Amino acid sequence: MREARESLTNSPLLAPTSCGLIEMLRDADALLELMGREPLGVVGTLAMQLTTCANDAGACEIADAASAVSRIASAREGAALAGAMQRLASAMSHAQRAYQLDAA
Repeated sequence: MREARESLTNSPLLAPTSCGLIEMLRDADALLELMGREPLGVVGTLAMQLTTCANDAGACEIADAASAVSRIASAREGAALAGAMQRLASAMSHAQRAYQLDAA
């Protein structure tokens, strides 16, 4: 647990608890990359922060996917985490595409 805490404090804050949709999507790739190499405890914490951020931004699909990642990581169900992370990546990609279409 100490290792996870130290890793979290050494990691950049990529999923702040309060942010806008644009900022969240801009950091999505870096956040997913970070989550892919961190211990489950850190992944759970980052996913919880992302859930809050997505809810604040009204990004329900991302919030639901991030919440699932948080639950799975917190339960130490590493085998199930890959599918949940894929769902989160897909939700973020979908939102990025939707934003780009709206911005055009």
